[in-house]
Amino acid sequence: MAKKALISLNEKRGNVDTGLRVLEVVDAENVFPIHTGFEWKDCPDTIKSFKYWYNSANNTFKKLPDYVSAVDTAGELVVDAEKKPTEKYVWDWDTETWSKESL
Repeated sequence: MAKKALISLNEKRGNVDTGLRVLEVVDAENVFPIHTGFEWKDCPDTIKSFKYWYNSANNTFKKLPDYVSAVDTAGELVVDAEKKPTEKYVWDWDTETWSKESL
């Protein structure tokens, strides 16, 4: 079933100047009239509102960082003898995954 994403043209998201917020995702037959400042865009069935952003420069949807899964995907941070982290989590916008970087 075809999906449509409601895009806010006034709310920036993502890591580029052309990144916009995805407000809602509905079946194509359930679109409703919208005000200026919003647009409906065709999207894959996997897109979820507030979990993805829309890049208007290349008409693609990208995943937003999922802060809950950073530990699960990148592992625990290394700490020093005083229990202070010696690493930080970094979101890779291209691969849409978390990694660790030394401080």
